[in-house]
Amino acid sequence: MTKPAVANLMAPTPPVLDPDDWRRLRDALRYQGRDLHHRSYAVEARRRELLWEEMDRCLELADRIERHLDQLSEAVED
Repeated sequence: MTKPAVANLMAPTPPVLDPDDWRRLRDALRYQGRDLHHRSYAVEARRRELLWEEMDRCLELADRIERHLDQLSEAVED
């Protein structure tokens, strides 16, 4: 039996979306991150840590989308 190529699973190609859709996704992730941060103050310490971890993931993904948008705009300028 042949195993699937791990490299293909680790580096998926981003979906083809309009820059406006990418901006909406970025903004929604940032909003979600802020919401998680605000909600974290109303919970116990362990739950707060989990919310902050999720907040960090949302914000990191938003940053990755921001870099993708920068690459798109650079490609259009060239």
